[in-house]
Amino acid sequence: MRIPVAVFGMVVMFVAAVGVLFLGVLGFTPVNACTGACYAPFMMATVGTVVIGLSATFATWFRALREPRAYWPWIGAALMAALYLVALSVAEQVL
Repeated sequence: MRIPVAVFGMVVMFVAAVGVLFLGVLGFTPVNACTGACYAPFMMATVGTVVIGLSATFATWFRALREPRAYWPWIGAALMAALYLVALSVAEQVL
């Protein structure tokens, strides 16, 4: 039962990652010349999403004896959504 839950969680995490990356690139790309802090929300949404996705995938499938750890993709999807909300609040302060 863990394998279907883990695979469905990976699909949910992938959809969340695509959504956060799309909205992050669309909403947080600086349009004016800027340095430093104005790139923070963009980097949080792009690099942070990739790091969370790779980490959750690695934690789910690597060295999982017989069965994957089915909760990690769900934690990854929740962290991606939380990261996007944090990037939104940072963008309100910086942009």
